[in-house]
Amino acid sequence: MTSCAICNNGLTPEKEITCDMCRNYIHTTCSGLSRTELQCLKNKDRKLSFHCPTCSDLKLQLVKLHELTSTVGALESELRILKESMTSRDVKINPIKVPDVECIIQEVSDRQRRKNNIILYNVSENVLNNRNDQAAADKELVGELLQMLDVSVDNLRTIRLGKFDSSRTDMKRPIKVCLPDGDIASKAFQRRQKLRTSDKFKNVFLVKDKTPMQLKLYREARQELLTRKAADETDVYIKYINDVPKVVKAGKPEN
Repeated sequence: MTSCAICNNGLTPEKEITCDMCRNYIHTTCSGLSRTELQCLKNKDRKLSFHCPTCSDLKLQLVKLHELTSTVGALESELRILKESMTSRDVKINPIKVPDVECIIQEVSDRQRRKNNIILYNVSENVLNNRNDQAAADKELVGELLQMLDVSVDNLRTIRLGKFDSSRTDMKRPIKVCLPDGDIASKAFQRRQKLRTSDKFKNVFLVKDKTPMQLKLYREARQELLTRKAADETDVYIKYINDVPKVVKAGKPEN
């Protein structure tokens, strides 16, 4: 007798369903489907498909693999653009070592972890003896700032970056804000200019949480910008193309 692919118990034809990917049989009660969904699957012209938990996980992993492949391609594009930019400027540099696949995957993973975060600079720090009190004060302040940006967050975590110096009363260590997901972080970043209209937060700067590689690319683009402006190229600026900082001329279309 054929057994259920989930519970391994015996099956009966009237109480079984077939996975459309692996074709294994599963109890209708183990499928997690409603009566309406089960009825739809009995229709010969059905558009609804059923995948067992194993196949559903496999589909999810395939989607993540596709996203990872796309991100790796974007990183390779970043490296190519950086190399072409430095070569076109006739800058004398050491040969660029192309990172191996493991390094690229680590960079992708790091970017995924950081996409839910934002960094706040120039935020006054209450000099409190108790770290928990300091964390609570920071969390309350960040909550007020996000509310000012019309960003609603039920759960967030704040971390002061850098070493605390108890001898100073003017500490303004950056705050890393860990948010529930990347969409919330992006929304806060897009609305950051609203901080300029607030007396309390007008001197606070909100940026994305960048990886060391992303910061390195920006510093190199910034240095190129300064060099070109020093050479009387006043119509150049930094523009992000495929998430890569690149120095371009104003009004010139980029591929």
